[in-house]
Amino acid sequence: MRPLLPTLALVLLLAACSPGEEAQPRPASAPSADPGAPAISITAPPAFQGEWNADLAACGGGGDESRLTIGADTIGFYESQGQISATRLQGEGRLAVEAMMSGEGETWVDSRVFQISEDGQTLTDVTEGSTGMVRRRCP
Repeated sequence: MRPLLPTLALVLLLAACSPGEEAQPRPASAPSADPGAPAISITAPPAFQGEWNADLAACGGGGDESRLTIGADTIGFYESQGQISATRLQGEGRLAVEAMMSGEGETWVDSRVFQISEDGQTLTDVTEGSTGMVRRRCP
């Protein structure tokens, strides 16, 4: 007598592969489970890009400890810089940024959340546990 389990498995396998049906290709980007979820990108929106300092007099010098530069795909602080690996808009004027940072001989993953003012002239670090530093857009 033949074992029942292998025969049953073969019957189920053959039934799942009915002839004449071709597998349908998946769309290149399947919709997220939550259609209201913000999209993830690897670039910072233009409104957030530029040089930011706590004091406008420090703009362009590069030596101020509050200096922050945000490029399309990079972020830089006074003594560290990094490649942006993900950004996500979290509501009106709020951007979460994740970057692979390096500085002073070390590397780490850093996550920050920034809130830009309505007029686009101030940027506040609203990362949980941060000091809430407010920086101004350099001309």
